[in-house]
Amino acid sequence: MKKLGILGGMGPLPSAELVQTIYHIHTGEKEQELPACVLYSDPSIPDRTEAILAGDTREVTARVSRALAELAAAGVDRIFIACVTAHHVLPDVPEPLRQRVINLIDLVIDDILEAPRPCLLLCTTGTRRARIFERHERWDEIAEHVRFLDDDDQHKLHDHLYRLKKQAPPQECLAWLDLLPAKYGVYNLIFGCTELHLMHRPLAARHAARDHYCIIDPMMIVARDVKKLLA
Repeated sequence: MKKLGILGGMGPLPSAELVQTIYHIHTGEKEQELPACVLYSDPSIPDRTEAILAGDTREVTARVSRALAELAAAGVDRIFIACVTAHHVLPDVPEPLRQRVINLIDLVIDDILEAPRPCLLLCTTGTRRARIFERHERWDEIAEHVRFLDDDDQHKLHDHLYRLKKQAPPQECLAWLDLLPAKYGVYNLIFGCTELHLMHRPLAARHAARDHYCIIDPMMIVARDVKKLLA
């Protein structure tokens, strides 16, 4: 059986949640046919946003490369980096390791193109400053569909994300997220930070009756399509 490697710890809660989500989604299938997962969770990897804002990502690149190499040595076939902002250093990772990585941006782009619609991108300030989505080679395929938060809301989002890292109660973040679709006139949210995966189920439950409301969450896409991604 092929193995999925998960490079996590950035932060530790959403990458651990991804493992649970994978098996939760496939509940009811024969246990012995469920995908094998290897979680490498290293919370000591330096803060990606801080490194980007400081203009020095060498240590992040080295640590991510080392972690990917350890997952490869563990025999995994594909690797999911459970941090969007960490994708900033992916071009500097050795090519053999980079080829194993399932790129989160590709997952988001493919999902949007299945049913093109206006989407609101929610991500860390590091991802915004580094233009991680916009620098992707396929950005032009979805550029017309993606909207961004204004500077004030981007600051608020970044604050909420870092509070979630410290296990703050989710209610305040959920209430704030509820305000965004009406404010921006966009009812499709891109979870461009894996920390938001912790909000996916409660937020989706609050809007289950709205047919036009959609969450594009690369963590959920990996959980749903893991067998296809490993094929």
